[in-house]
Amino acid sequence: MVRLLLVAGMLLAASGCETLGFYSQAVSGQLSVTARRQPVDELLGELAQSESTAEAERLVVQLELAREILAFARTRLGLEVKKKYSAFVQLDDDYVIWNVFAAPELALAPRNWCYPLVGCAPYRGYFRPDRAQRYARRLRDRGFETYVGGVAAYSTLGWFSDPLLSSFIYWDDRNLAQLLFHELAHDEVWVASDVAFNEAFATFVGEQGAREFLADRVSDEPPESAWPDMLRLLLSLRRELETVYALDVPDSRKRAAKQQVFAGARACYRQNRERLGGGRFDAVMQSVNNAYLVSLSTYRDAVPAFAEIFAQQRGRWKDFFTAVAELGDLEATVRAERLAALSEQHGAKAGDDHRAQNVQCEAFFGHGFRGEAAGAEDDDVGRGSHG
Repeated sequence: MVRLLLVAGMLLAASGCETLGFYSQAVSGQLSVTARRQPVDELLGELAQSESTAEAERLVVQLELAREILAFARTRLGLEVKKKYSAFVQLDDDYVIWNVFAAPELALAPRNWCYPLVGCAPYRGYFRPDRAQRYARRLRDRGFETYVGGVAAYSTLGWFSDPLLSSFIYWDDRNLAQLLFHELAHDEVWVASDVAFNEAFATFVGEQGAREFLADRVSDEPPESAWPDMLRLLLSLRRELETVYALDVPDSRKRAAKQQVFAGARACYRQNRERLGGGRFDAVMQSVNNAYLVSLSTYRDAVPAFAEIFAQQRGRWKDFFTAVAELGDLEATVRAERLAALSEQHGAKAGDDHRAQNVQCEAFFGHGFRGEAAGAEDDDVGRGSHG
């Protein structure tokens, strides 16, 4: 997600054509979104007086749902809402931003970009998909693996009153609540240059807040999606790749082992395809690479730590936000160590509770790849070239 790009673009001292082009599109993109804002009250009035259509009725329902979610955020979660999401913007595309992630061929280490005021982040955001894809191609030419992901919403961290967008307004109760709580959380606590902290915190707030919101709406609760199981498969894939990339062997052997791990993951997916969305994630599994896995890490890795803090505060949101803010004030290394310890605490308490729900992929991972990587002949491992 793009943070304060309008302000950053105005402050940046020009340092090259690529930099100028990036900030120029960020400024123009934000201005375009701002110019299209229509107050929700005004829009609802117009819809009430216009000819009734299924599309208009659906928009009214969703705008009212968003209001209910925002009221819950303010009164039950204690999040600052103020004038945020009091306007609506109809976009021309399905997404408002396209983020570019990049990682090396044999490492799960994100390429980072740094911005004025907000610090560094493992992605670069564009308001047009063609520009995002063009930049991704340049990164691939430099040897990076890339992933371009559409983003339905972003937070300006209180610098602007963020609007409701057509890219997410029609989402179901759970996903709409989760997204709005997530974005509001960024205004509650934000640590410059620690995107993993910020996004994991907001992800936890979104998920936990949505659970509490839906508890009052049991009859309207949408069914669970297949994504949690798919996510567990992808995180298992990432763990196996981390092991491969850490091996003290030539790169040619790492490439062969990498191909074997990916092949195992795809075989596991095919075996569990019906449980994993019945084909919904075919494209994800076909194109997943280091950059895609890095994007997951940005949002997920520290979530258990925040779940542990929430449990320690006995589910009291005000105390939870205070504890998170105090954690955010720590020096970066100390903060990271504390997050790791909290995640371990949470994992120890959870034990094997969720293991039975996991997709059974262990048999597909690591079938000799450690041994082959350590002792196979070069002509054997050479068959597994990186695609």
